[in-house]
Amino acid sequence: MAGGLIACMASVTAGGQERTTLLCEPRHTPDNAHNRVVRSWPRCGPPSLRGYIAWSLLLIILQFGVLYSESLTKTIMRTSSAAVLGIVLALDAAWRTSLAAATVAIPPSSLSATKSGNDLILSFSSVSPGLYTIQSSPDPGQQWTTIQSGIRGDGTVKKVTVTNALLDSKGFYRLLIQGPASLVLPQGDAFTILGHDCGGIKEQSHVTGFDSTSGNPTGVVYLSTTCSTGGIGSHPATYTAWASVTWDFTGNVVSYGVLSNSVTINPSFYATDAYSDTIYNANNAAYLVVPIPAAPTGVTAVQSNDQFNVSWTINGVNPAAVTSSTLIASPVNSSAAVLTNTIAGPVSTASIEPLQPQTTYQLTVVSRTIGGASPASPPISVTTSPATILPSAPTGVTNRWSNPDPTGTTDTLIANWNAAVPGNSPVDQYLVKIVGSDGSGTFTQTVSGTTLTAYFNVDYIPNWTVTVQAHNAAGWGPVSSPATLGGL
Repeated sequence: MAGGLIACMASVTAGGQERTTLLCEPRHTPDNAHNRVVRSWPRCGPPSLRGYIAWSLLLIILQFGVLYSESLTKTIMRTSSAAVLGIVLALDAAWRTSLAAATVAIPPSSLSATKSGNDLILSFSSVSPGLYTIQSSPDPGQQWTTIQSGIRGDGTVKKVTVTNALLDSKGFYRLLIQGPASLVLPQGDAFTILGHDCGGIKEQSHVTGFDSTSGNPTGVVYLSTTCSTGGIGSHPATYTAWASVTWDFTGNVVSYGVLSNSVTINPSFYATDAYSDTIYNANNAAYLVVPIPAAPTGVTAVQSNDQFNVSWTINGVNPAAVTSSTLIASPVNSSAAVLTNTIAGPVSTASIEPLQPQTTYQLTVVSRTIGGASPASPPISVTTSPATILPSAPTGVTNRWSNPDPTGTTDTLIANWNAAVPGNSPVDQYLVKIVGSDGSGTFTQTVSGTTLTAYFNVDYIPNWTVTVQAHNAAGWGPVSSPATLGGL
């Protein structure tokens, strides 16, 4: 899981202790005897109303950070006090964009810094099987640049040196912790291979590379289970087998097969493909880390009747790793509903409906992998056409009695139909008409555009003929073919 928690740090001593100032400029004093620079803060003058407001805001934000400190990593900043207020205001956006879903939960780790000449040495405690990345940015609202990625957790303290970092006027650093997906063989498949399951089948998974054709992660799994053979003094029987496995980029098994011989594995294997998908082994287990996508690009939308056909380009990740994409169409200066459509799988085309006529929509697309959700694509604005196409005649009109053996003189006639093709605006209502034989009367009922059933309480002796007509912003469409229900 990756996150961002800002620590306002304006001084780093040789011992790594932090001293913080929020609204005052520091004074710099060389301490050559201890090879360090000491920063001290003069007493501030009487705070202004603006200072009180800023201080209150900082306390609120910092309290938020404390509440989440057990689940979020830390972002360290070097800055003058003049930039602090803007940094704190950027906290929420920085936190959201760095938050990533994970299959394996990795405990948070604090990022600390020490000075070495003009260099900044960042350090943190690592945990297996976490995969760590350190990034920097001149400002949290700007793009983050990766300093070092693919740092595998092993229970030790990791150190990364940022050369000449202290020559810049300011800088921000954050630690991203990626919780990997475990690559395993489902127990049902393991039983199919092993043929025995005595209290569970133990697995030792190891990745071996990426498939040369599909690009999917590949590996081997060692299976074992120990069963009692019964009887006093009998020895338990242990059943073992090796399997070759191919996984997709969500961690699901694509295919597997039984291996006739044991396999030599590399317990420290680590590999990254051209899309920065990472597979590695740790503690007899196999793991997969997939990056968070960048914002989709090249979004286009073409209206077809009452829907947009939308296309886009998956960006910044392996297209095969995308688990879903969400389309959002937000009306501009309109009371029309916001439309959403989430499509599973690595797709780059979809539709979204129902559109209102002569309405401007802003469309965005968000892609997701097991690593997390991308930022939304830059919005495009598309205005729908005026309603000029009438809906089609409803099809599949049927009717029936609710009680084929009534005791009185009336019964409930139930009419059903299929939705009409809407034209270039949504169907907003249906008109249902029933006509009885022998002058028994004509009755009508109007229902909403999403309702496909109508009820009439009528005399059950005559025959009744039912027709349905759809309406949209262009007007009433043609009448359906009639359906007749005989009397009882």
